[in-house]
Amino acid sequence: MQSHYNPTEQTWYGESLPSVLNPAAGIGRIVLDVLARSPDRVIQINADTGRQTTCGEMRRRIIRVALHLRRLGYRRGDFVSLACGNGEQVVPVLIGCWVLGLAVNPLAPVFEKADFVHMMKQTQSGLVFCDPANAAVVREAVHEAITHGAQLFAMGPAAAGVYRSVDELLEPIDGEECFRAEYLGDASKLLAMVLCSSGTTGLPKGVCLSHAHFVDGMVFSTDASDGPIFNFSSLFWATGIFAVMTSLLHSRPRVLTSKPYQPDLLLDLIETYRIENLFTPPSYVSTLLAHPRTARADLSSVRQWQLGGSRVPTEMTLRLQKLLPQGHTRSIYGSSEIGFITRNDVTVQPGSVGPLTTNVQCRVLDEDGQPVGVGVAGELVLRHRYMFLGYLHNPEATANALTEDGFFRSGDIGYIDADGSLYVVDRIKDIIKYNNYQVSPSDLECIIQRMDGVKQVCVIGVPAPDGSSDLPMAVVERKVGGGGGVTPLREEDIVRHVEGQVADFKRLRGGVRFVDSFPMTPSGKILRRAVKQMINDLKMK
Repeated sequence: MQSHYNPTEQTWYGESLPSVLNPAAGIGRIVLDVLARSPDRVIQINADTGRQTTCGEMRRRIIRVALHLRRLGYRRGDFVSLACGNGEQVVPVLIGCWVLGLAVNPLAPVFEKADFVHMMKQTQSGLVFCDPANAAVVREAVHEAITHGAQLFAMGPAAAGVYRSVDELLEPIDGEECFRAEYLGDASKLLAMVLCSSGTTGLPKGVCLSHAHFVDGMVFSTDASDGPIFNFSSLFWATGIFAVMTSLLHSRPRVLTSKPYQPDLLLDLIETYRIENLFTPPSYVSTLLAHPRTARADLSSVRQWQLGGSRVPTEMTLRLQKLLPQGHTRSIYGSSEIGFITRNDVTVQPGSVGPLTTNVQCRVLDEDGQPVGVGVAGELVLRHRYMFLGYLHNPEATANALTEDGFFRSGDIGYIDADGSLYVVDRIKDIIKYNNYQVSPSDLECIIQRMDGVKQVCVIGVPAPDGSSDLPMAVVERKVGGGGGVTPLREEDIVRHVEGQVADFKRLRGGVRFVDSFPMTPSGKILRRAVKQMINDLKMK
């Protein structure tokens, strides 16, 4: 079903349907009930080890985690930081926390200490999970950020005096055989997760999402089959979370790996496990299409291949489509605050992200905030049946993100055509999307501005050569020295200075350009869009 337009309200609507599952019940109770119905069915496959986990075993692990955490004193409303990549015990930990009503803040395992500290200061988590590989930096962040201390568990063997092992939480425990999940109250108000969402002010905000929000929304269609699903995303990404929820709520096997993306690895996984639904950022597809093995790979199992997280070139989707004899490919569109905004189970026109998904509403506003009609571009404002609960400890940002009637200001420019298909054409927000990571320009600008010799700096996103991602570029105006010339600041100085202070995904992969001056507003602010145009003009010369 396509989106439909109400001209009186000047609002677009996705299909309105009641949930099959009951969002009021809470995630923990629903997941445990679904898993109990098919205890022998495989629900998780660890491609690194070949180990398969059945629904019955997954249910037992979840219950054990919940009972052990309850014995340790954790209760509804406590915060949990989860700084882990994909691994066998991540899902039992996540759902075990939700069974108790704990609020989980997933963090990118590749974060630097400053990124961990920023979010942990907001959540003051009493419970922190990490991987052995990042345990040292996570432990430092815990000591710096969390005032009352926290229990630190690693997804591996314990290190005496440093961290405990998650294996402790999976030991048999009294009461597991007769466990019954507690009803935790109104699930539309019960905080389930705090996602990181970078804003133009620099550091991430905490997007608060309810239990009902996750029960009501799914990424992968289950209409075609109940076959395996896969993506490389950890729980830090919305795509990782929704893949987990689709697996658990529909008993679909989820294939996981802790290894980083490589074209050969992805092809091996698809062929070995007959993956039917998968998600990748477009940068992965770009390297895959250039790989010599791809043309002869067996991709006949794939029903849906979804791309998103940054701009998806139309040519890329068409080239990938030719490799899928039994499936289709398409770009998807969503936000941390709303979830997935367009449907993923339909074939779309090239360049479109498809019709609105179930229970999502959209208006398109002009620069004066007035709704515009069919085919006219403007800012997309959106509303979901279970809206986000605001930004953690930030009522001002919450108020600024919403219209008076409760629509979320996406910061994206787009339009919906007469067929109900949505096209996203630009971003009001300055956020740079690099390989599905959000990079705040002001975050990098603050670092560069402190360098000797820098007068002004503006960080922008420039397209990667293959069009699959944006690359952070620093545009710098150097100070004038005592002799009247500019200071001898070089590109490599700035690149090296930034690399020493940020996570890998924030590096200046777009390079550095020096300018004599910046286009400015009458009030003295740099016009970022004009800077982008200026750099584009310089490239054309």
